[in-house]
Amino acid sequence: MKLSFSILRKQWLLFILLPLTSCVWAQDDPLKAGVFYNHLKPNKDGTETILKGSTTFFEQFEVLAIRLATQPGPPAKDFSSSNEELIIVREGELNVKINEQNKLIDPGSMAFIIPGDMVHFENGGKDPVTYYRLRFKSKLPMDHTKAKNAGGSFIINWNDVVAKETDRGARRDFFNRPTASCSKFEMHVTTLNEGLSSHFPHTHPEEEIILLLMGEAVMQIDDHEYPASPGALVFLPSMIPHALKNVGKGSCQYFAFQWK
Repeated sequence: MKLSFSILRKQWLLFILLPLTSCVWAQDDPLKAGVFYNHLKPNKDGTETILKGSTTFFEQFEVLAIRLATQPGPPAKDFSSSNEELIIVREGELNVKINEQNKLIDPGSMAFIIPGDMVHFENGGKDPVTYYRLRFKSKLPMDHTKAKNAGGSFIINWNDVVAKETDRGARRDFFNRPTASCSKFEMHVTTLNEGLSSHFPHTHPEEEIILLLMGEAVMQIDDHEYPASPGALVFLPSMIPHALKNVGKGSCQYFAFQWK
């Protein structure tokens, strides 16, 4: 079953392609826990910065939302990043080439790019494609050998990940492995049945991002509760109490990423 992101369209601005060049960042201000949307002022290049700062483990961490218009348009550029990157397609079809890998991926699909690999993105469909771009660099030295030994860069299609039933809904496990920045980086999608909570409020050493794909939820962070609708991005620092509850009709669904 193909994941539909049409429910998000009214909540997102349109974005143009981020110039795909590597950059050097200075130390950013620490990020605070919270629920974020793409309501910030767009950058001069037209991309939308949802989140940017430093974390317990990352010297730099940034989440962008980007739109690629249909072809023909400005030619896409090859780039080699000095940071690790995670790409998630929101809607449309994105053609991703990483070195010799080349795949057309659709909503819910993702690509993970280790530093130094050559990457090329193009709109692969008839309609505009929008996607999230997460970029990060650890405070410790980047270990390129560790990343290559763990499998290097990779691309995963949504439909290739099996949904396994749980007592609360379903779960799709995308990957769990070391990277150049992290001793552990884990990514999965949870489908949570109506009226249920993900778990009791808890803590863990890993930092975490939650990206709500569908449904309505309440995110508990420490002693506060925040409403979260499709398109919400939640940042959870290490060891902060948190839990998510489905408060809408039907299932809610979200990506969860953890790293340390």
